[in-house]
Amino acid sequence: MTTHKFQKPLNSIAGGSSDLAFAVMVLASYFAMFSELKETDYLRLIAMVLLGVGYISFGIYGYSFCLKQKSFEWTILYFLIQIPLGSLIVFLGKGAGFSALLLLPLAGHAVVMAPGYWLYFVNGMIVFGYAVVQRLNTGNWSEIWTTLPTVFAGLIYIMVFTQMALDEEKSRREVERLVGELEDANQRLRIYADEIEHLAIIQERNRLAREIHDGLGHYLTTIHMQLQAAQAVLEREPQKAGESIEKARSQSQLALIDVRKSVAALRVDEVQNEDFELVIQRAIRPCQWIDIKTNYVVVGENRPLTTVLRDAIFRILQETVNNACKYSKAKNFYLTIDYSDQEKIKVMIADDGVGTNEFHGGYGLRGVKERIEMLNGSFLIETSKNTGFKIGIELPYDKND
Repeated sequence: MTTHKFQKPLNSIAGGSSDLAFAVMVLASYFAMFSELKETDYLRLIAMVLLGVGYISFGIYGYSFCLKQKSFEWTILYFLIQIPLGSLIVFLGKGAGFSALLLLPLAGHAVVMAPGYWLYFVNGMIVFGYAVVQRLNTGNWSEIWTTLPTVFAGLIYIMVFTQMALDEEKSRREVERLVGELEDANQRLRIYADEIEHLAIIQERNRLAREIHDGLGHYLTTIHMQLQAAQAVLEREPQKAGESIEKARSQSQLALIDVRKSVAALRVDEVQNEDFELVIQRAIRPCQWIDIKTNYVVVGENRPLTTVLRDAIFRILQETVNNACKYSKAKNFYLTIDYSDQEKIKVMIADDGVGTNEFHGGYGLRGVKERIEMLNGSFLIETSKNTGFKIGIELPYDKND
């Protein structure tokens, strides 16, 4: 015999509420039958009570057992016992009252346990059992045909109601499952966010450590060497010693720029809270320390920017000003911020320094590029020998601006 596997039933349908409904419907049918019995046959009544106890007990415990077994054989055996047992009770009750009520709970059990077409087979057995005992009690078919529509209506009602309850419980479980998965996903996201934040802190610390080592360390070493050279020739060649001291002074200015840049990188709160014009002035101020003239122009009407845009523009200016001070040997630094476009803000940066024909870009400009790309912006760099350095940047306004 082929073994069928069934989906695990839902607890609210297979549990205590279903057992209570089954017992109530059976007792209700008994009350209806007893109230309309015209003859009092104590043996018949005792037999009906005992069979009713068996019918209810098997309808509760047998039903629960079959659900746990999830076996086709046990399911069919359950209905092969319950339908004849219920039909026998209807027969002993001589069809008094609405005796079909006794068999209707089995239709609900069939919805839960019987797969596919077996559901209709079981309900057919219920109708057949009822029809046979009614034929035995009445001796004719005419009365049966008058009650069958009511029986069919009752079966359909029970099946639809049970299916609706199953679907509702299934939907509730699906919602609970999705909520559980969402909570798990949120928990994982929180863990990932913490890990990303931790990694970002470590990367920023490593970046600052590299900047201090490669920048400030280099300048201090150069200053130390220039001062040593000046001390060595101070008495014999005071002019040469003065040149070394001047180089040391120039290097100290660049070292100061690096220190202030590193400190500013740690003070993001000032960028967020300070007036944007003051933020711009602070970003381009290092040019003044080494006598590079700044030319700052605003096009269009100034408009408020989100913290993300303000911070990005500040960091981009920091990097380009730092490069201009270190490498450009420029006399002028040009900055234009254009608010005239309603969709994006434009930033043009340039200097009149030495430029280069072989531009590859260092870590700083790579960081600039990453910032711009993260904001869905675009940029263009132009440089060649003796024509200075130019960078054009376009950043879309945030929707919340």
